[in-house]
Amino acid sequence: CFVSRDMFLMGTFMGCLSVALAVTQLATENMYVEFGVTLGVASVLSVSMFFFMEKRLAKATLFLFLTNTVSVSFGSAMQYWFTVDETCNPGGPHFDYLFFTVYTSVIAQVFNALGIYLFNVYLSKFRMRSALIVSALISSTASLGDFAMVMRWNLRWGIPDRWFYLIGDTILEPIVLMMAFMPSTVLISKMCPKNMEATTFAILASFSNLGGALSSSFGVFAMQAAGIKTDVESGQCDFSNLPWLIVVCGMCLPLVAVPLTFVLIPDIDMSDNLKEEEGLPEPGGEKAGEKTPLIKKE
Repeated sequence: CFVSRDMFLMGTFMGCLSVALAVTQLATENMYVEFGVTLGVASVLSVSMFFFMEKRLAKATLFLFLTNTVSVSFGSAMQYWFTVDETCNPGGPHFDYLFFTVYTSVIAQVFNALGIYLFNVYLSKFRMRSALIVSALISSTASLGDFAMVMRWNLRWGIPDRWFYLIGDTILEPIVLMMAFMPSTVLISKMCPKNMEATTFAILASFSNLGGALSSSFGVFAMQAAGIKTDVESGQCDFSNLPWLIVVCGMCLPLVAVPLTFVLIPDIDMSDNLKEEEGLPEPGGEKAGEKTPLIKKE
């Protein structure tokens, strides 16, 4: 009963903060006010989950929330860089929207499934911390493709823009994102309180989605701070600092997950059992008061 009440309060509190954030973004165009409110919402949520959730579940949820939030999204800048015409981005790839939004999306869905398969075959045999660290490292290095393309290295290597984009952003990125997502999902799904699995997972998904939304808000501030301009109608575009944005937001910030794993994630095997109360690993069969294995050993 108390667990149900706390989870309900957590969901309600998060919903109220989300509404407050949306109202603030609609009411002001001052990016510093938006940045301050966004940072405040992220900070309050990071602390509040420890008041409403069991400690081990709160720590795992905080890890997922923070890693999504600090992975600052600059996708809109990249989208403009990929698709605007010669006037706005001289020498750019100038992708048409059919290729950029339809063909690549279909291909990406196939490789999402491949990411799940690779996780089951390889990462599921790792310890939890190791799997999350490897995922962070892969996520960071995956941005090298965008960096190379913005620097136009692919043309020096003789690789056309479309083929380079297909290999990097359409094939490798979905695999990496899915492999990074799966370990956290497996861990938290096994930490859900008994008879509260659906509610807890819904709260988890909400935190994950809100982290992505906050990441986009921080991304807008980062793009403005970097001087990125995308005024297509007037042709006043400036992507000169886009490489630095990729380095900082795409390659450095995802590495924040590495130290966080040692603080927030238990050092367990994917196949370990978790005690219901302490959340400590115990290999072996299921007993009273234990969670089922994170991944069943065959």
